[in-house]
Amino acid sequence: MSWVSFITGGMTVIMAYAVFSTGAEEDEELVTEDSDLVINEGSGRHVTLSCQTCRKLKRHREIRPNVFQCCKCKRHVDISA
Repeated sequence: MSWVSFITGGMTVIMAYAVFSTGAEEDEELVTEDSDLVINEGSGRHVTLSCQTCRKLKRHREIRPNVFQCCKCKRHVDISA
């Protein structure tokens, strides 16, 4: 019974390490990418906002600073002010 507990504990530690080490690498990559961030017309960050036309939470793409476009209905939303 002690071997089963030992193996289960070891696998739990390995799984926890895999989950937390993956998140740390992604954060480091984001930090390095932010320093050289260039926003082109076709790309930009995607956020989830409430779309007034679709009346649901939908993904929106940033087309200009503080101006987002719904990926489904293409409505523009200005969040400044």
